[in-house]
Amino acid sequence: MMATFVLVHGSWLGGWAWERVAPRLRESGHTVMCPSLAPAGPRVGLRTHIAEIVALIDRHALTDVTLVGHSYGGMVITGAGYERPQHIRQLVYLDAFFPSPGQSAFDLQPVLRDACDAAAALRPEQEAWLIHPFGFETMGLAAADLEWVTARARPLSRATHEEPLPEPASGHPHPPATYIRFGDSPFFADTANTALRRGARLLTIEGAAHMAPISDHERVGAVLGRTI
Repeated sequence: MMATFVLVHGSWLGGWAWERVAPRLRESGHTVMCPSLAPAGPRVGLRTHIAEIVALIDRHALTDVTLVGHSYGGMVITGAGYERPQHIRQLVYLDAFFPSPGQSAFDLQPVLRDACDAAAALRPEQEAWLIHPFGFETMGLAAADLEWVTARARPLSRATHEEPLPEPASGHPHPPATYIRFGDSPFFADTANTALRRGARLLTIEGAAHMAPISDHERVGAVLGRTI
């Protein structure tokens, strides 16, 4: 069965983060889109990124979409799922936030808010609305991959993590969810259990670290192919 995948990246990354996963899916005959979310700006927040994915679905008249979100991308795909549920086959969360309406990323991971606050305290006050990249060295990347990611990563707007997930916009049922836990990632272990309790199908890639779309792309691509 062929599918249309829209892959949504995590914090500080871009569509380039899927450069190793996308070819495997395309080789299997799937259509794959890897948008880059809007870069940092004073008015760029979670709602901006949700609107971008909704606009992509509308612009290309996509239907039966498998919408995939990694890390922060889980916030975005959940919002898009509320906006265009009738166009989405399923939402797939890769070691990602799994929010309910009214929750922000910082609400779900207060420790992340604390880390961002500590980092912001070391920078000029006029940059308070920015979150600069940090922590990639804890995400299971080999030295060459760490250098590659660090060179490409860009700041994001704090509003992306402060804005709460909007309430559903329509009366359509939310699309079904699959949660893929990365076994060696400590960041979303509890979230995977929450997703399971809320009815998501739960899969695990044992031994995978948080940046598995880069460091373990073969297995990530294979598991995504099996979700459809």
